[in-house]
This record gives sequence, C-alpha cells and structure tokens, in this order.
Amino acid sequence: MSMWQLKLRPALILSVLLFAGFRAQAQTSAPADSSIRTVADTAGLRFSALLPALTQIPGAPEPFYTHLWDFGDGHFSTEATPQHTYADGKEYDVYLYAVNNYDDGKKPARKKIKVSGSGNNNSVAAVSTAEKDFFKANGVFELKYNCMAKPNDTMVLLAGWKNTGTEEDEGKLYLFLNEKIFEQTCFESAGENKGFRFFNSGDSLVPGRPALMAGLAPEKQMKITESGSPPSSVVTIRKGAEAAGTFLSTMMLYKSSYMIELGKTAPGAAHFAMAELKVTPEMIKDTNATVTVTGVYVPKKGNPVMHRLNIPVVNSHDPNKMNLKGGRLSYRFLSKHKELTYKVRFQNTGKGPARRIALDVTTPAALDPQTVQIKDLSPFCPPCQPGADKRGCWELEKKESGLLFTLHGVYLPGTSQKGVEDKDSTKGFMEFSIVTKKKLDPVPFKASTAIYFDKNEPIFTNNATGRFKKGISPVVMAGFEKAWGKGTASDGLVTGLGVAPLAPFRPYFQFELYYKQGLKTNTGNYTFDRNGFISIDGRKEFGYNKIDSSVTNRVSQIKLIPVQLRHNFGNYFSAGAGLSITADMGGDIETDLTYYGVSANGVPGEVYQKPAVEKIKAFSDIRVQPFVDLQLGKVKLGPHIGVRYYYNDKKTGYGFLYAGWRF
Repeated sequence: MSMWQLKLRPALILSVLLFAGFRAQAQTSAPADSSIRTVADTAGLRFSALLPALTQIPGAPEPFYTHLWDFGDGHFSTEATPQHTYADGKEYDVYLYAVNNYDDGKKPARKKIKVSGSGNNNSVAAVSTAEKDFFKANGVFELKYNCMAKPNDTMVLLAGWKNTGTEEDEGKLYLFLNEKIFEQTCFESAGENKGFRFFNSGDSLVPGRPALMAGLAPEKQMKITESGSPPSSVVTIRKGAEAAGTFLSTMMLYKSSYMIELGKTAPGAAHFAMAELKVTPEMIKDTNATVTVTGVYVPKKGNPVMHRLNIPVVNSHDPNKMNLKGGRLSYRFLSKHKELTYKVRFQNTGKGPARRIALDVTTPAALDPQTVQIKDLSPFCPPCQPGADKRGCWELEKKESGLLFTLHGVYLPGTSQKGVEDKDSTKGFMEFSIVTKKKLDPVPFKASTAIYFDKNEPIFTNNATGRFKKGISPVVMAGFEKAWGKGTASDGLVTGLGVAPLAPFRPYFQFELYYKQGLKTNTGNYTFDRNGFISIDGRKEFGYNKIDSSVTNRVSQIKLIPVQLRHNFGNYFSAGAGLSITADMGGDIETDLTYYGVSANGVPGEVYQKPAVEKIKAFSDIRVQPFVDLQLGKVKLGPHIGVRYYYNDKKTGYGFLYAGWRF
C-alpha cells in the first residue's frame, strides 16, 4: 500500500462516519446511541448495532450474539438487523438488549435510541417473526426471557397475550416472582414503573398486592402450561373452584406479586409487555438451580391461562446447560428415596440441522440410573420401538454411572443455518427424574452432560450441583450426672438444650445449656482419733477421744457450653470436646459430727451427735472445666445416646450419661 493511500484512509473513514451520523440524525429526533444505526428504505426502518468483538471460551463452540429489539410501540424482534414499520408518525424509544453467548466478556449494556415513525409508517405496524412464533405453549398467553438469570446482571421478561375470541376483550394479568423456597430474593425491578413497559392503551400496573382471582363458573377452565425456551408439551386443565385454588396456592409460593389491568384487545390481536429485571448478586449461591416465574392471564370473556417460565440461574450465557430443579434441598425433610428432576438444555449453533442428538449424562453415585423416567422433551417425538427403524424417536440406555439419551432422525435447525430466524427453533431439552438409592448425605452432589450433535465433538455442560439448605438443628438432652471426688459436688438429674448446624458434614460448633437438679449425695465419711472437749447446750464440757464426720451434698447447677467442637464420623458416631462453665445455683451441705466420750475402765462413754446445715448461695462457685463427649445413634438427625466426662484436676470430675434427640 502506497504512502498517499495510508494518508487518505483516515479521511475516508471520517467521511463515512460523518455521513452515517448524518443519516442517523435524519431518522432520529434526539441524540442516539452511537452504536445503533437506522437506515430508511421502502420497508420501513432497518436497525443495526455495533457490538463488542466476541472472545471465544476455550473448548466452547463459536460465540455469537442474540438480540432483542424493543421498537417502543408494542412490537419487537429477535433478528440481528430487523426492519420495522410504525403505524403512525410518533416518536418512539427503541431499546436493544444483546446477549453474548459462549463469550468470555461482559454482556453489553442496554442500548437506547429515539426514532420517529414519520415517513416510515403504515396504517398497520409490522409484525416480526418472533411475535408470530411467540405463542407456542398454548396459543393464548406465554412468558419468555431474553437470557438466562446471571447473578448481578439484567434480563428482560416478555409477557404476551392474545384474544382468540370473536369479540373485543379485556382483563387482568398476574405475575409472580421470587419463590419463597429461595432464601434470597432473585429478581429486583430495574427502572421506573417497577421495570414494566406497557404499550397498549389501558394497560397499567395496579399498586399494592393483587386481589384474588374471582371464582370461575363451573363451565370455565384454566389451562396450565410450562416452558423454559422451548415450551413443554405437557398441558394441565383445572376447572372452576379447583382453578381458583390453584391460583391461590401458586400466589402463596412467591414473595413478589403484581397485577396488571389490561386494556381492550381486538379479536385476533396480540399484545405484549416487558419487564426489565435485575438478578441479585446473592443468587450466585444458587447457580445451576432453576427459578420459576408464573403468570396468569384472566380475560373477562375467555378462559384463564397460567404459564410457568423456568429460568436457569447461570454463571455465563451458555445455551447448553444442565439444571437440577429445586437444587437447594432440606435435609430435615429429605426422604430415603428422594425423586430428583434434572433438565438438560441444548442448542444447535451449527450452519446446518442436527439429525441425531445424544446426551451422555453422568449422575452422582448416590442416584439410581435404573429409576430414570423421561418426563418431557423437545423436539417432541415418541420412544423408539424394539425392532423398528430409529427415525423420529428417542432411545434411553440406562448405565451404571448414568444414562445415554439419544434423539434419532429429528430435525433441529442451526443458529447459523440460512433462513432460520426463530432462535427458539434451534433449542431443545430433555427432562428426566431419577431416585436416590438411599437417603443422601448432606454434601453437595454433581451431575453433568456431554452433548453430541451428529458426529461432532461433544459439548460439555456445567455441573448441575445439588446442595443442602443451611439450617439450625435444635437438640434436647436428658440424663444422669455422676460426681467423683471431694468438695461441693453432688449427683443429679440433668436436662438441656443445644443448638448446632443442621446435619453438618464438616467439623462444627455446638452451643448447649443445662440445668441439674441435685440429688442427695454422700461426699465423704471421716474418722478422727483425737482428744478434746466441746460445750453441750451450755452444760459442762463434754470430753471425747474420737470423731466420726459424714458430709452430704445436694447441689443444683446451671452449665453453659460456650465452646464445643464436634464432628460426625458417618451417620451413627460423633465425637466432641469443649469447655463448660458451671455455676452452683442452690442446695445445701449437711455435715453430721458424732463425738465419742472418753471411756472409763474399758466401758464406752457417751455418744453425742451434732448436725450442721450450710445453704449454698446462687453463683457462689463458678468454675471452668474441659470435657470430652461421644455419641452413638442417629447423630445427624434423630435419637442418640451419649457419654461425657468433665475433668477437674483439683477437686471434682463428673460423668454424664444421657439420651438426646436432634431435630
């Protein structure tokens, strides 16, 4: 390249940028995001955007962008460079949400531009392919998302409803977010109006908690569908009072509820609303779990429709995922043979269709592959029949360490395939249940999948990790404490309470508090051969040559265990050690002295007894003692017995034999 060409290149680039900027300004009525381009042609406005270069994750498929264009008039598109015609010449705010799939970088921020429909309008707005293909689950109402839920990121929730009747209709839309089974809040609203954007006249968010859905007439019925992109093939019907009960029980599962008043919808017309949501950083604890957003569309004249949208919580925007439904388990209520449900999602990112798709699933050793049941799949097809050709069917091979699921003779388009505009058509899933061999140990467990498209190299999913919810386990104990040695000590009946983590599998700390009701305990008998005199009731002195002494204690105590480190060795044996702080709270010390008078000529003299009682004051003696403890039984959860020894090198030790129950 010559020197004058090098000098000319910056001038050419500057001229092109200025010309493009002039064209963009001609189409917009306000300063635009410089990365968005609009070009007018006979078919309306053509939109495009300059996005950051993608960086492929090592070992992953080629990265690509998915797009969601909100044209501001209630219409949208998922194409990279869509065309749109407006119904009038108003000004509209256009938003672009781009998602970087298989990319190592950060998702691009939302982009916004203001455009004018003047000169680019028609009497009817253009309807995109994404809108036409929106209602796949039930044909009436559906929820979709533009990307999976990545902690500390944003996502867009789309709601669409369609009037399938022959008369104009209106109604209500209910949305339920943030399931109570997750301790932390998953979604927060982003922006004004709690993140919602409405486009149809009369659509508005109603403040406050939603009112209950009115009771349905017996002839009315509610259809229930589910999706997670793509939709499930399972459809459930609820009628009358049963439908109203399902609505109420569903609302009770969520922390956040919204009700939207819907304006008039013409026969055959479809309307859409969008909600921009922020995924909270706290959801990083539940990565690889699946959260569910539920919507209920209740038209005045038609039948209500409930739709559940399953959204994976992910670390990165990777379409090939494996998730465990309800991945945060409660050990306290875990059954011996627990049924778990996994879902494997996949997407063909190739330039042509996939005809054979194999999912090689590796499951944890505690799960029994022989119990696997296929619950749902997409592309939907029947199971293969023995002896028949394997075309348009699925096959399941149960292995010792997992399962091999194969779709034979199906057609799954590729994202880079010519003529494919509906990206959902390039996706599929397989959902299956599997039962545990025994009660799971309270430790994380992982499953994963290798995905094969035809004869290509496998794509490996994430680890779908099941975890146990952290909880507090109260412990009750009762037993008998035996005192050894001398001093202010007594046997007693002991009751106590403890608090510890729920079914820990690592060393843990346990806090305990006890009360001991002292029993009368002889702590010593002593004989002294010595001469002396005592005064008896003001009489003359009584001479003696021997004294017998007997000491009996009855001491009530409280005992605090502020520090105890324990460890469960399997399910049936536990050991611990710690420090106790013991304080005397009451009781008495009884001392009986027997004086033997001086004998004369071998004849025993008089015997005189002198009892004495000393009351013990509260907190009169506080001491710290180390101890060791052993337990046998259901030491993680349930009944057990234990033995403990409190050591005191100066005076007294205690042995504690007890029974307990860990809840």
